[in-house]
Amino acid sequence: MKNWFFRFLTSGFGTGMAAFKALGWMVAICLIGLWIFIWLVKVIYKAIVGEKVPNFKSGPYSVEITAVGNAPKELKKQLCEFKGYSSSLAKKVMKNVPSVAVTGCSQQDAEDVKTILEYVGATCRIVTPAGK
Repeated sequence: MKNWFFRFLTSGFGTGMAAFKALGWMVAICLIGLWIFIWLVKVIYKAIVGEKVPNFKSGPYSVEITAVGNAPKELKKQLCEFKGYSSSLAKKVMKNVPSVAVTGCSQQDAEDVKTILEYVGATCRIVTPAGK
């Protein structure tokens, strides 16, 4: 193992004594088991609850990001929540501004999304459909 923490545990907490090596291995195995348990709980929770991504298919309006602002991490987080974007897709949307972030909104939903994105520092505008 290349991790210094696990090397420390499996070396007997730096002493090299057999009893401490056994204890170190037990601690390492318990930590690995805990990590696997937490990962399984997350997977099962997502399978039961599902992703809570809003369904933006109720209208013809879109929200366009014209400037990212000074909090790109918060903007990326909001894009991932609104549209279920992966982290890399949210980064691409932010990198290619001006770009449409959310489509298919009703006018009220578009105004709500615009307000939230502007709260985290982005500059947005609502794009109305042609002829309306």
